[in-house]
Amino acid sequence: MTTAHRPTWAPAKGHEEQGGARMFGPSHKHSKLDDNAHMTLKTRTDGQQSIKELMARDFKAELEEKERKHFKKKLGGGDGGGDGELMLGDGGIEESSAARFAPKAIDADDSDDDDDDGASGSDSDDDEDDTAALLAELDRIKTERAEEAARKEADRLEAEALERAEEVAGGNPLLDLRQGAADFTVKRRWDDDVVFKNQTRGEPKSQKRFINDTIRSDFHKRFLNKYIK
Repeated sequence: MTTAHRPTWAPAKGHEEQGGARMFGPSHKHSKLDDNAHMTLKTRTDGQQSIKELMARDFKAELEEKERKHFKKKLGGGDGGGDGELMLGDGGIEESSAARFAPKAIDADDSDDDDDDGASGSDSDDDEDDTAALLAELDRIKTERAEEAARKEADRLEAEALERAEEVAGGNPLLDLRQGAADFTVKRRWDDDVVFKNQTRGEPKSQKRFINDTIRSDFHKRFLNKYIK
């Protein structure tokens, strides 16, 4: 009996001592992917926001300087602006804004009041005249639009009447469905007076039932009566 079909579990391997069925254990496999890639920890150098540099910086002073430049650019102030108004936490910004928006005292004997009253009166008269002119123009536009809509509706009705008259004169009046919904329902069926109508009216109706038994089911009984008897 041959053993050529059987797998070779222990094939012969070249060795300095040849053996017939000597077993060798598998060698240790080591992949390069198992090696450590980074053996040293990277640290920040000078100029890369190291801890010493961060400890030496004055963030409050930098923030105040940025705020001072921002408000100077926003308010359009010159280079000689005081730093005390824009320092953080000093309240200078709030005070300057409050002073800027504070109501100013106006002299009661100012001579410009009369001129302002006269100008305001003339402006109000001009505004009233403009409003009246606009209202009149609006009424005219509304009237023209209403007349145009009525004219178009009359033209449409006249065109439909002419078209209907032409169809009635030269067409089939039975196909003119626009006169109204025609009643095509049959009043009396054609098979009302036939001889063999409603023959099963008096027969009892068989009730559909379900029997969980193949031998005693109604279908099996009908099958036996039809094909076996």
